Amino acid sequence: MKGLDGMIRLSKWRLDEARKELAAAQSAVDQIDQGLANLQAALDKESGFAGESLAGFSFGPYAAASFAQRAKLQEQRAKADAERADKEEVVRAAFQELKKFEILAERQLEQAKFDAKKRDAAALDELGLQRHARNQD
Repeated sequence: MKGLDGMIRLSKWRLDEARKELAAAQSAVDQIDQGLANLQAALDKESGFAGESLAGFSFGPYAAASFAQRAKLQEQRAKADAERADKEEVVRAAFQELKKFEILAERQLEQAKFDAKKRDAAALDELGLQRHARNQD
């Protein structure tokens, strides 16, 4: 049981580390999403100024640069999303490993309790037999 406790602690530590990595990956996805939202907001704002005489001349190149930046951010998001999915799988595997050890420890504890009850019952049976034998004499 002592070795099993160590395995449970190690599994909990691995799960915590995997969860931290997952949180970092999710944070990266969220930052990219925020960047995409900011880019779209800026593009919408600039398109409102495009109707003005002087601002309209520079909107075309600005929009083209914005679209290129959006494509780059979307590509980064796809990569970050794939990394997040990988981290989720690592968390799932670490959790399964932890549960396996916890269930094994629980079963060992139940078995130890059962064995103790069985020994107690056997000892009481032996005392009963001895008492009965003494009363017969």
